[in-house]
Amino acid sequence: MCLSLRHTALAAAFLLHIIASPANAQQQTVRLFVGLPAGGSVDVLARLLADKLQASLGKSVIVENRPGASARIAVQAVKSSPPDGSALLVTPGAIVHLYPHVFKNLGYDPFKDLTPISKLVTWDFGFAVPANSSIKTVRDFIDAAKANPKAAFYGSPSSGSPQHLLGVQMASVLGVPLQHVWFKGAADAVNALLSDAVPSAVLALGDLSQQHKAGTLRVLATFSKERSILMPDVPTMTELGYPELQATGGVAFYGPGGMSRELSESLSRAAQAALDDPIVKDRIQKMDIIPVSSTSRELQEYDLRELDRWHDSAKASGFFAD
Repeated sequence: MCLSLRHTALAAAFLLHIIASPANAQQQTVRLFVGLPAGGSVDVLARLLADKLQASLGKSVIVENRPGASARIAVQAVKSSPPDGSALLVTPGAIVHLYPHVFKNLGYDPFKDLTPISKLVTWDFGFAVPANSSIKTVRDFIDAAKANPKAAFYGSPSSGSPQHLLGVQMASVLGVPLQHVWFKGAADAVNALLSDAVPSAVLALGDLSQQHKAGTLRVLATFSKERSILMPDVPTMTELGYPELQATGGVAFYGPGGMSRELSESLSRAAQAALDDPIVKDRIQKMDIIPVSSTSRELQEYDLRELDRWHDSAKASGFFAD
């Protein structure tokens, strides 16, 4: 047996031992909570993971959508569950990195009420303009925005989103007083760009890649550390002289606070095995997002860095939600 297969088998056996132990014998179903509606990329990802976990655990794993309150209803459901592996959470990282900065009454402590398990996917952000715009480069945009206030607007999927706050940081770094225009989701923001209703936008590359390839939108730069595999022709902000403008988004896997290290690490290994599955990997990549796993400790360290990383942008945005 090869090392990877032995690794997966050991993780599966340990998970089965813990979750199927006498103390948990009455719990025949594991619920995987998602704070967003069915059908979206996070929901699809959760269902792919649930299918593989079901095989690992030898019991039913169902996805339970609890949309609302910016995904915080699902967080509350997991927070109030026992830390025995019967309730788990698949969620965008914003609930850990951003929400503590922008919600006055968050309702949970992401580092006490949740146990990190693993990263699942990541994505890059891009800065785009309509294809018929005279703006061809970031330098062009800076000059246009300084010369004409009407050019100094950018769209994002929502107020308080990573894209919104990246725009705030971009305005500071580029020295341009940008005005934010929020939309009800990425699809509306993309449509606004296509119709010239907004002169620019900060969006996830997955929301821009097809239009960029088709030539209906132009991505001027990405906020990634290195050029994206989705858009190798597009420079990074770092390449253009703005290394401060680096950020990624993603989805991660959590359990309730107080989960044992043995269980969280075993679930982490099971998640890694799921993401290594060729069919799962192919499905994820077709959504223009990148599968990436981690240990529990690596996710916790990443979360702490990202929480700190978003502090200044959130404060500068002036945005607060009740």
